[in-house]
Amino acid sequence: NLGVMNGMFSIFNASRHLLCLLFFLISCEKDKHVRTYRLPKVDTKPIAEEVQPSVEFSVTWEKPESWIQVDGHSMRLASFDTPFSEGTGDVSVTTFGGSSGGITLNVNRWLGQIGLESMSDSGIDAISVKKSGFLGEFSYFKLLNDKDQTTAILASIFQLKDRTVFVKLSSSATGVNETENDFLKFCNSLRQTS
Repeated sequence: NLGVMNGMFSIFNASRHLLCLLFFLISCEKDKHVRTYRLPKVDTKPIAEEVQPSVEFSVTWEKPESWIQVDGHSMRLASFDTPFSEGTGDVSVTTFGGSSGGITLNVNRWLGQIGLESMSDSGIDAISVKKSGFLGEFSYFKLLNDKDQTTAILASIFQLKDRTVFVKLSSSATGVNETENDFLKFCNSLRQTS
């Protein structure tokens, strides 16, 4: 029985090699020339310009007394720990050239970060509060998930002439509620220095 099995295996192997060779010969063209194709160039704006942090732009601020400035990610202008009764939140200040995706894209990304569904432009306009500070007008958002109190966001978006500045506090619902006044005072105090 073992000899019969070995014989069948050899026939199967030989058939497999023959099929591969046949496929190779059939798939080759008789003309041995290189084909070239021309495709129309599509004008696109490089995404990299939208997401690169700005080096030539800087701001100053008045830091709330309880906030602790910390080293943050390289794309941040500033990072702060914001202590509250049950822990510590994280504040980031960032700036990017252009609109940086716009308000809707950024707010929907933040909503996703706290487990909420995306909203339409009109829904986002309805939850936006217009504020004004030394840096100019900004849109303020308080994002809470009633089903998950462990994560919440306060955010301000300054849409300037050629860039966007984001100030974002990530914390729990308790942290957001306890630090909201300090957050708004901080946002109001931002000033451009260059």
